[in-house]
Amino acid sequence: MEEMKPQQESTTVIQEQHLSASSDSVASTMPANGAANQELPAPDPSAGVIQPRPAPPMDWKRFGAPMAVLMLLTVGLVLAIQFMPRPKPLQEGKTLDKVPATLGEWSLLEEYPMSEAALKELLPDEYVARIYVNPSGEQADLSIIAGSHTGAFHNPQVCFRVQNWEFAENESITLNVPEREPIPARFVRLISLDGQRREAVGIYFYATPMGYRDDTSSARIFLLLARLAGMDQQRAYFIRFLKPATGNPERDRESVKQFAEQVLAAMRQTNPEVVR
Repeated sequence: MEEMKPQQESTTVIQEQHLSASSDSVASTMPANGAANQELPAPDPSAGVIQPRPAPPMDWKRFGAPMAVLMLLTVGLVLAIQFMPRPKPLQEGKTLDKVPATLGEWSLLEEYPMSEAALKELLPDEYVARIYVNPSGEQADLSIIAGSHTGAFHNPQVCFRVQNWEFAENESITLNVPEREPIPARFVRLISLDGQRREAVGIYFYATPMGYRDDTSSARIFLLLARLAGMDQQRAYFIRFLKPATGNPERDRESVKQFAEQVLAAMRQTNPEVVR
């Protein structure tokens, strides 16, 4: 143990020399005249911020060819819908005469013919136009047009206006039929412009070979695609329910909806080609 003493002393000397040198170096770096108490200038915050590069301009030229092809296809489809030769109305497969005379609480009151001008314009395969009445004496109109070509269907949004009706409401609605998928339809509230201030509420939709639609354009496209694809079912149906308004908007809306759902519930048994 005695032999280790000189080594400890030399270590102490080295540490003292190191501390002394460190103190001298620190002292040499200290600014004179109390400058150590002065605040250092704050760093510039923008010096270390990397500015993002501006995004390169969109190269619209690369979309030119796809857009041109899409426009050509759209124009071709529109022309096909508008100018495809209309076939003669199909005589076989008529089924609308099976629509029941009793539809829920509604009973058949009368049938009325389509106008000669409308028949020549639409060339429907078949149609029904009926007035039904319920035990309370309320009347409701049921119209169904069947067609195997796109020209058999006019846009009700246009037809109502041509017949001097103005839209007070025009919105989507869903009809519920037991054991069937919900049917998207269109609800409208109409005000007559003939000066008599008549009002009516209505619901309409299309049953196509490829599903239900509530607008004319897509219904025509679906019927055209069904024809081009050679589907077994190549006939579409326009179904419209119309009822005089009573002045109670909520009651009128619910009443015409109940009439439509009772009609469709009965037709799912007699006319599955319409209510799928």
